[in-house]
Amino acid sequence: MNKVLIEEMSWSEFRQAMASTDLIIFPTGSVEEHGPHNPLGADLIVARAIARAVGEKTGALVAPVMPIGNARGLLGFPGTVHLDPDLLRQVIVSVCACFVHHGAKRFLFINGHGGNASPLRLACADLYDDYGVIATHSEWWTALPHISEFKCDDHGGKYETSMVMAVDGSLVNMTEAKTLARRNLTPGLTYEEGLQFRGAAVPMPVPLHMVSDRGNYGARAEEASRTMGDAMFAAYVDFCAGLVEELRMIPLL
Repeated sequence: MNKVLIEEMSWSEFRQAMASTDLIIFPTGSVEEHGPHNPLGADLIVARAIARAVGEKTGALVAPVMPIGNARGLLGFPGTVHLDPDLLRQVIVSVCACFVHHGAKRFLFINGHGGNASPLRLACADLYDDYGVIATHSEWWTALPHISEFKCDDHGGKYETSMVMAVDGSLVNMTEAKTLARRNLTPGLTYEEGLQFRGAAVPMPVPLHMVSDRGNYGARAEEASRTMGDAMFAAYVDFCAGLVEELRMIPLL
């Protein structure tokens, strides 16, 4: 099988590979808490594995994972690190500009962390405006509810823990898997599918440690399984592989 990971190629191998493709898959993740049972690198580990699988299936090249993301709201948990979203946007555009210099014309960001979505959306616009290249991003938890039976309504819960298991089950300690509802912020500001006041949504950035001692929430982590994770992983890789082929058909200016 031909190499797809750019960091494993020599410069001459990279040049040869770019002669047959102009699309680069770029995984992005985060180092942050996902409950006491999951590794801090869950987001980058899953995104990197998905990106490699999609690259192998489509022949697209895979950039090194961007491991640090926008995770300010989780800094109350030890081990979490955070990159300013504006700086993250600039770093991503700068890296992609180098690949554009070497012939890339299309990018698919496989994003493993929700906090990266807004910086990535802006970076995709920058890449089009500044370089005329096609770029988009995708997240497994937003795609899978549309293409499968998996709701993906958690952070470090049943679905995310299962995805980590699919990549490397040795990184998950299920004896520590326990799910508790997020505490209400005040008697009136309650958590019911997001922060609410008298039934109306209240958009407010609340550090997670203020409403959760464990860090994971949503679908019960105790119900995670490797079997579920394998099915989720396969479905999303197939989705992304199809998306790659569609991106290749978009005419460039």
